[in-house]
Amino acid sequence: MTADGMSCGVIRWAALGLALAACDGSVSGGPTGPGDGGGGTGGAQAPAVVTSGYVTSAFGFFYPDSLESTFPGFNLDGRVSRSASPAPDECAHDDFVGPGAEEGIDYNLLRIIFDEEKKDDGEYVFGGFRQGQLVDGVINGAVKNGSMTILLDIQGVDDPQNDGEVTVQMFGSDDSPVKGTDESVLPYATLSVHPDPRYHTAVFTGSIVDGILTAGPFDLILPINIQIVQDEFVVHGSWLRLELGDDSFEGLIAGYWDVSNIRDIVGKPTTDNGNAANFTIEQFDAAMALHADGDYDPSARVCTSLTTMFTFGGVQAFIARAGGDSGEGGSGGSGGPVDTPVDQCVGADDQAALEAIGGVGAIGPVASECPTTSCAPELTDVLTSGGSDGARIALGDCIAQCISDATGLSRMCTDCYGAIASCSVSYCLQPCAADSGSPECAECALEHCADLNACTGL
Repeated sequence: MTADGMSCGVIRWAALGLALAACDGSVSGGPTGPGDGGGGTGGAQAPAVVTSGYVTSAFGFFYPDSLESTFPGFNLDGRVSRSASPAPDECAHDDFVGPGAEEGIDYNLLRIIFDEEKKDDGEYVFGGFRQGQLVDGVINGAVKNGSMTILLDIQGVDDPQNDGEVTVQMFGSDDSPVKGTDESVLPYATLSVHPDPRYHTAVFTGSIVDGILTAGPFDLILPINIQIVQDEFVVHGSWLRLELGDDSFEGLIAGYWDVSNIRDIVGKPTTDNGNAANFTIEQFDAAMALHADGDYDPSARVCTSLTTMFTFGGVQAFIARAGGDSGEGGSGGSGGPVDTPVDQCVGADDQAALEAIGGVGAIGPVASECPTTSCAPELTDVLTSGGSDGARIALGDCIAQCISDATGLSRMCTDCYGAIASCSVSYCLQPCAADSGSPECAECALEHCADLNACTGL
């Protein structure tokens, strides 16, 4: 079967299967989706939509060969710092050098990671920060086990090799990535953004040059729940640089990590829990005082953050966000999340239309034909655009109008079917590709899209 044929089958099944499910009440709602595109100034609440993005599958400190190595990074403060001649508003330190001899690379946490001082037992004082050891291992493991899930949404990519402007947003999530038997994070799962907008970055911009996306600045705040550590991870003034693959990404993220935040996190496995980190908080405080290099406090004459850099990578996923309401929602707007609309088909006019066509069961056959008849151009746009948000929304609108034209039901009612069908297509291409009528395909759509029963009220 061709890709077009499989996708047509999935869309046809999504519209038909969800419509028929409404007859017996078997649809059980799942996460709601976003109202992207900057929001609007009026109109009804938007049904669920799930957008394509990424979930982080690896996250840990960046490790060059040595302190003397040249390595890629970011000039976060836009200056070249010298320990022998610090500026009046900075703490004395030397910046690193990039692979092209570019000066000004900021990553002073590296001086703690590579601290060569040894304890009495011969181990390094800050050995817990070394690759694969306690601190690094905890952070890297957290993104895989759901303790610090990170979602990445990239929009507006017209050319994956060179694009003058794209938008990026990052989210924390309460959901855990789906893992295989080898503990690797699997692609194509749907994960919901964290309900607290504190854990959503603002939308920030970037560009793609020779296949490399660079974007920033942004502030990243993520909840951490790692056994003895229940806190937040706070890095501000951040930039990212990454390379996008077909269904994955890998790259770097750098920024200013607040000393107070590091101390809170490190304090748990030191003073608070029997020196589990194998160094004391007093030793760490001394290192902070020596190496902190960002956010200079002129009154105290100290720096309050430490430049840091992480490698991170991820796989394609689907991101579920709440739909926009009648305010200024969507990307870059200020509207808050809303629930899926309810009881959209219970009005007198819709009830009369349902009676005229023989009941709710008559909607399924109509819905199953729409994607390949009146909505064929919109279906083609979804296939050729790589499933962009705009194309999926247009397909949902077309299916809704197609059902309305054929049945006499209001658009308020048929929007439930159109939006949920588009959501099913967005998430369920993979499980439905082999057999659009399989239980796996049905379970996928029912699990990850909005509650059709609630939306229609039928």
